[in-house]
Amino acid sequence: MADFYRDWLATSRRVEARLEPPPVVARARDLAWIETPQDARVAMLIGEASGFPTNGTALLVAEIPPGWRTGRHVHGEEAIHIVSGEGFSVIDGARYDWKPGTTLHVPYRAEHQHVNTGTAPARYVSAVTHDLDFAVSLGRLEQLDEKARDDGELASRHPAQASQLAADGRRIALHFEDAIDERARRLEGHAHRKEGKGAHRHAGIWILMGGSESMSDETNGFRAKAAAMTNIFEEAPRTRSHRHTHTEAMLYVLEGSGYSEIDGQRYDWEAGDAVHVPPRMTLHEHFNDSEGRTRTLRIEFGIRFFYESLWKGYEKVQDTLEGASL
Repeated sequence: MADFYRDWLATSRRVEARLEPPPVVARARDLAWIETPQDARVAMLIGEASGFPTNGTALLVAEIPPGWRTGRHVHGEEAIHIVSGEGFSVIDGARYDWKPGTTLHVPYRAEHQHVNTGTAPARYVSAVTHDLDFAVSLGRLEQLDEKARDDGELASRHPAQASQLAADGRRIALHFEDAIDERARRLEGHAHRKEGKGAHRHAGIWILMGGSESMSDETNGFRAKAAAMTNIFEEAPRTRSHRHTHTEAMLYVLEGSGYSEIDGQRYDWEAGDAVHVPPRMTLHEHFNDSEGRTRTLRIEFGIRFFYESLWKGYEKVQDTLEGASL
C-alpha cells in the first residue's frame, strides 16, 4: 500500500505553493477560445484549466452565433449573466427570455439550453462548480444534444415565456432593471441592512441573486446554493471601495477600467477581464482611478461558507466599512 499520509503532506505543500503568489486577473485579450459540443465559442476565464487555483469553481465566457442554439445538457448548479445579445433559455422545459443584464439560475441537474434570436453574437458569463462536484464523486455532466443552427425550431416548441419563476416558485430569470437598487434605498432612508453594512461601500450596489456582499438577506426569489451572481457594483470616477478580507470570490468587469489591490499588490483590469480573490484569507480592495464609472459583476460560491462554518479563521474580516475618494 502507498504511504497515503506522506502523500497528503506532499499535496498540502503543493496546494500552499500554488497560492504563493497565485494568478489574479484573467485578461479578455489573452483568452484561449475553443469549440465544444455545447458551445460554438467558449473560454475559461478563471478555473483550474486556465491555471487558477480554485475551490473547484470556474468562471467561463461563451458566445452563441446569431440563429444558433447551444447544446442541451445537465450538470450541477449554474449561474449565468447575459453580457450582450437577445434570446431565451429553456430550463427544465420552461422558456425564460433574456437580454443584456439578465441573470439566470440553472438549478442542480436541470436540463437546459440557450438560443440566440438576435442578429449579433450573444455573450454570457457562467459560474459553475464542476471540478468540486467531480472531486466529491457527485458530479455528472451529460450531453443530451449538441449545438446547432436553430432557425426558429426551439421557439416553435416554446413560443412564449410564461413566468420568470419555476413551477416550484423559485426565480430563474431577473432583468437588471428589476434588481434591488441599494443606492436608491439609501437615498430614501430605507432600513433593510445587515449589521455592519452600509451602501457607501460602493457608489452603487444592485442585488441580483444576493449574497454576503448584500446589505440584506434578500435574493429576489433565487435559491442559489453552489454558485451565484450576487451583485453588480458601481464605483464612481476617482473612488475606491471598502477594504476587507475573505476567501474565494470573483469579479467580472462589465464596464470601465481600474485596478485591485490584493494582498498589497496592484492588478490592473478593464472591461471583459475577470478578477480572482484566491481561496485563502485575502485582503483586497478595488479602485477606479479613471474619469468614467466602473461596473463589476460579483460571483460567489457556496463552498466558501461551508468552510467558514468549520473554522473562525475563514470568516470575513472588514478592514474599512466604506468606500472613499482617491
